[in-house]
Amino acid sequence: KAKGTAAARKHASETLKAFFSDPENRQKRSIAMKGVRFYCKHCGREGHRKFYCPELKDGLTDRGFKCRLCGERGHNRRTCPKSRLSYHNGTVSKHHRCQICRQRGHNRRTCPQVTGEKRHDNNGQKHIPTSASKTCTCRFCGEKGHNIRTCPRRNLEQLKSEEASQQASSFT
Repeated sequence: KAKGTAAARKHASETLKAFFSDPENRQKRSIAMKGVRFYCKHCGREGHRKFYCPELKDGLTDRGFKCRLCGERGHNRRTCPKSRLSYHNGTVSKHHRCQICRQRGHNRRTCPQVTGEKRHDNNGQKHIPTSASKTCTCRFCGEKGHNIRTCPRRNLEQLKSEEASQQASSFT
């Protein structure tokens, strides 16, 4: 079945329905989802999704889709008439609104509430951190500034073990 077809969607739906009809599978999924944070797309608070938002009363509020770019109802971000103004040189502009804190100028992946990073410098200018400014800790040696793939100690040990195996094979 080709992806994206009605038959493929029906097959996926039936497969998931069969999987989650088993209480043991539901329990495993529940355990796997422990610690996962949910953010409401309506109010921006943590702990629930839009469908379960306490601010939305069943039947009283239009649950139609809303553009995440301009906030208007009736179209999405991809078809937004303001989208031409939204992205300039790959950066997010003032039209984009964060789904967590509802402020403009960043998205939920780069939200200061989640990342704990300051998004402006002392002059009030926008500061978007680059990957070079992020510090990572190596899981091999425990030092900061590199990861396990680029660890100099790990690479040195690999070279030593390769040389030792080559020397051992040359004696035989």
